[in-house]
Amino acid sequence: MSEPGLGPGGQPGPMGMGAGGLRAYAELVEAGELRARVRALLHPAPIGSTFEAFRAGLDAIELPPALDPRWFDVIGVKLFADGVPPLRTGWMHDEYLGDGGFGGLVVAGESDAERVAELERMVAYAHNLGHQVGVHVTGDRGIDTVVEAFAKACRAHPRTDPRHYVIHGDFVTKQALTTCARYGFGINMNPTIKWTIADLEEEIVGPQRAAYEWPYRTALDAGVHVASGSDAPVTEPDWRQGVATMILRKSKATGRISGPDQTITLQQALRTYTTAGAWQDFAETWKGTLEIGKTADLCALPTNLLTTDPHDIPTIPITTTVLNGTITHHTDPTD
Repeated sequence: MSEPGLGPGGQPGPMGMGAGGLRAYAELVEAGELRARVRALLHPAPIGSTFEAFRAGLDAIELPPALDPRWFDVIGVKLFADGVPPLRTGWMHDEYLGDGGFGGLVVAGESDAERVAELERMVAYAHNLGHQVGVHVTGDRGIDTVVEAFAKACRAHPRTDPRHYVIHGDFVTKQALTTCARYGFGINMNPTIKWTIADLEEEIVGPQRAAYEWPYRTALDAGVHVASGSDAPVTEPDWRQGVATMILRKSKATGRISGPDQTITLQQALRTYTTAGAWQDFAETWKGTLEIGKTADLCALPTNLLTTDPHDIPTIPITTTVLNGTITHHTDPTD
């Protein structure tokens, strides 16, 4: 890990990047100043775009000259399929409480059918070019639509292990999880957002759906690769709070447990930040675990997590961080 508070495997969150960002990162790599490993997703068109705009934007992006891919690499394309549940814009099968409504897709089109078709064309185009596709999608209907778009693209143009994935996946359905497991698609969830908004969500989607939101246990039991991200700056990129939330499912505001049936173990929670993140990055052969021959990206704590009360994990100090075998942060816990 590169700095205190990031994931123990140094995993960056899913991002979308344009030409300016590509140039900036290339300059940092060339100058030897990049202090985190970055696997970027291209964001070729604004939210609400047509397929034609998406295709033109993707075709126009010029990738930087060859750089060390262990520091910076462009591995795919990011799309936005819907909004977010707190704003009632995630596309849902059932209505939101209060003001009602179902949300919807945020791509161009005059009807749901037209918007689904545009989204499917975008996914297929990126897939056919060999990109990994990561899609921001939160509502259960939106997720079903995105995962089926992944599957349709794979059936029409088979590729070996494309590792497309859902970004956020708040209300991922069992149907979508079954499809993800069958095709090898992944999902990147957000435990610190769960911690932050669990109580608020009950007013928006009701207690049952709020409890299910970010169903780690169900997803892992389905055999899906589940990584975790902070969605920073939405929440701070602090893996410690994320781990505690996955184990406890307690909310920040009231401390109530939200979805006790979706709790997972410490080891499973840590894997979402390490091995699962490396898998999502196509990098499991050289990072994600501490083994001879893999890069030395890690952090050290002054206590044993296996014997620590999960409630105390967020406040454990990080005494040392190591990036590529070099100590980048160190403090004495007795000071």
